[in-house]
Amino acid sequence: MVFNFRFICHFGNSDTWGDIIEKTQFQILLFSALSAILYIMLAYLICRITDLNTALIINCFLALFDSTIGFLLSIRFKSNSGYTKEQSIKMIGPKTSIGVIVFALIFTLVGYGITLF
Repeated sequence: MVFNFRFICHFGNSDTWGDIIEKTQFQILLFSALSAILYIMLAYLICRITDLNTALIINCFLALFDSTIGFLLSIRFKSNSGYTKEQSIKMIGPKTSIGVIVFALIFTLVGYGITLF
């Protein structure tokens, strides 16, 4: 079974939609749980069809998207992250991307672990 690219992009865009929703008065911390669930679910679904390596690669790319383009979109939509625009722009960089990728890898392993049961 081949993965549908739109399906994968939907997971990436879910975080962006969370950023748009945050524009109201929600804090970004509430959506980190949603991100974790999305990474776990995506890894679970990928591992059911292919293997762990594919899940790790896809979630790494999703994390890279989330930490760069997704972050820029959240700044653009003025989400309620608790930081000023200038502070948010300074946060975009390799350290943030690496942190988000590590976050994604950990939850990819959790999703893979669920497939073992």
